[in-house]
Amino acid sequence: MDIGTEPMCRHVAIGERSTERVAMRRKTRNSGSTEGEINLISPWGPRTGFTLVELLVVIAIIGMLVGLLLPAVQAAREAARRTDCSNRSRQLALAIHNYHSAYRKLPRAWWLETPPKAFNGGNWMMAILPQLEQQGLDDRIDRSILPVDQLSPSNVAALQTPMSIFVCPSTPGGIESRRYLFDSSPAGLPFTATNLAAADFTPTTGVRGTYANFAYGASLSGGREGALQVVSPIFGGDQDGRFADILDGLSHTTLFGERTGGNVVYSAGREDPVATAALIGVEGGGWGDLLNGEHWLQGSLRSGLSWPPVGGPCAINCTNARGFGFHSFHVGGCHFAFADGSIRFINTSIEPRVFSSHVTRRGREAIADDGI
Repeated sequence: MDIGTEPMCRHVAIGERSTERVAMRRKTRNSGSTEGEINLISPWGPRTGFTLVELLVVIAIIGMLVGLLLPAVQAAREAARRTDCSNRSRQLALAIHNYHSAYRKLPRAWWLETPPKAFNGGNWMMAILPQLEQQGLDDRIDRSILPVDQLSPSNVAALQTPMSIFVCPSTPGGIESRRYLFDSSPAGLPFTATNLAAADFTPTTGVRGTYANFAYGASLSGGREGALQVVSPIFGGDQDGRFADILDGLSHTTLFGERTGGNVVYSAGREDPVATAALIGVEGGGWGDLLNGEHWLQGSLRSGLSWPPVGGPCAINCTNARGFGFHSFHVGGCHFAFADGSIRFINTSIEPRVFSSHVTRRGREAIADDGI
């Protein structure tokens, strides 16, 4: 070998080895190492994962986004439930109009026959079943005997049928699981206590008691009646109502409103165990419960609210105790159906005289347009 050619050969060999290393690096980066290959990864090459700090930062950002979005999602869901509740109220109001068209009278809020006649009775929700396209359910109810008596098991079974049209989606608890006790024994009526399917609406029977005194500044003998009548020799009058009897105007007079919670009594937005125990069975929470049809507005002092300048009872979202006020799980008020078929959301802050004027059917109250 010629000595002069040795440096050149060595240079060529080094160059070949360098070229092989570069090729192996490229192959490793492009396709990963395979069996028999050397995985030569440069410390300055691209990484394929996250560090612990980076993961913690990402998790924290996701948590913040969820915290920001969750209230908005919940608000959107409640808005949808509130709209659904309003639509169901509208369907009930339409059914009442169709009932009036068929019979030339309004359905009774509730009615009861007592001896010497046979015990019998019903309420407004039972009356409008055919107008709600529930003729099959209506046919299951024997009208010749008292529906809620255990002596009529077929009637009781019918009244235990859950009806989505009678409940508001904002009320906690599923429609299938909510059953409310009807027990007439505190009123001296000989009926067996029965659990009935839920209802979240009740008639605006009228105004009397503390609320009437506060609204009108004077005692009202017997109160002032609403659109749907109670027909009973014991608890009410003996005449059916008609739209023609609503002298205050159909657009100014309510038919019914929300009263949610059933057997559980709420005061100032919280469960009231003392009141619940005292009123168990007579809250009128079932759609087939006779007492669902009687809800005189007397107002409540249990809410912790007061009216200037001297204070007084409030009637919306103060308590759901039967005969004291209306109640919903919406923020700020309740839905009410008016006799013209419209549905309006009445705020908790409405003045007693204004609210009373919308409950009574012929009070002839002179009030300014309240914008509800």
